[in-house]
Amino acid sequence: MWLGLTGSILLMMSGQGVEAGKPVIMAHRGASADCPENTTSSIVEAAKQGAPVVEFDVRETSDGVLVLFHDKTFERFTGGKNTVEGETWDSIKDTDVGAWFTGGKFKGEKMPLFREALELCFEHDMIPLIEHKTGSAAAYAKVIKELDCADKIIVQSFNWNFLRDFQKELPDVKLGALGSKELTAERFTEIKGFAPDWVGWAFSDFTAGNLKALQSAGFLVTLWTVNNPEEAQKWIAAGIDGIITDKPQVMLDLAKAP
Repeated sequence: MWLGLTGSILLMMSGQGVEAGKPVIMAHRGASADCPENTTSSIVEAAKQGAPVVEFDVRETSDGVLVLFHDKTFERFTGGKNTVEGETWDSIKDTDVGAWFTGGKFKGEKMPLFREALELCFEHDMIPLIEHKTGSAAAYAKVIKELDCADKIIVQSFNWNFLRDFQKELPDVKLGALGSKELTAERFTEIKGFAPDWVGWAFSDFTAGNLKALQSAGFLVTLWTVNNPEEAQKWIAAGIDGIITDKPQVMLDLAKAP
């Protein structure tokens, strides 16, 4: 269910268990505390835990295929120094990105294609929060147009030039501007210039003053990546609009508390 920003994205997701006045809980790389990040398993687990939104990272292979993967290299997963961008899809499609995860339960897990991840989210009635890592705006827009899902997704990036390009490709898609470190006056002015629908910031670099300024300017505000319940409770009390977390079930229980 997508109702746009009339009222807020909270209302947009009211049919998915999100209450007005409560922050939206977003599963970071899926339920990544319980499953290998950016995998089918982590997306499905996020759905089981009740997350209305699932965030995942997307990179583009050397032959133009968009896949789910966060890191710049495969070192954390396979020990290799190679990159998604330096490989063809055929050369990395069988890479095991689950064996590293605690316990070996997910050994053999493969990287999903961007298209597959979107379809999986829709199958489980979740909103995909697509984090651009690499690849052109046109490449992302092509898949989104083919699936006819522009009104069902959110795209975010640390690369604000990408967001400007993406606005030209699909102006009606909801956008999130990601950031960290100090939210300076210059960066605030830049955000207002291209007017994303929300701003997502590193919680450790964020202040109550930042929250007030952004919300007063008409932006929804999300924080990443909040896993500590006490930290989350502080920001829920302050009126934060969304929390990106590795532990969606923990944060969902916290957000639902009186």
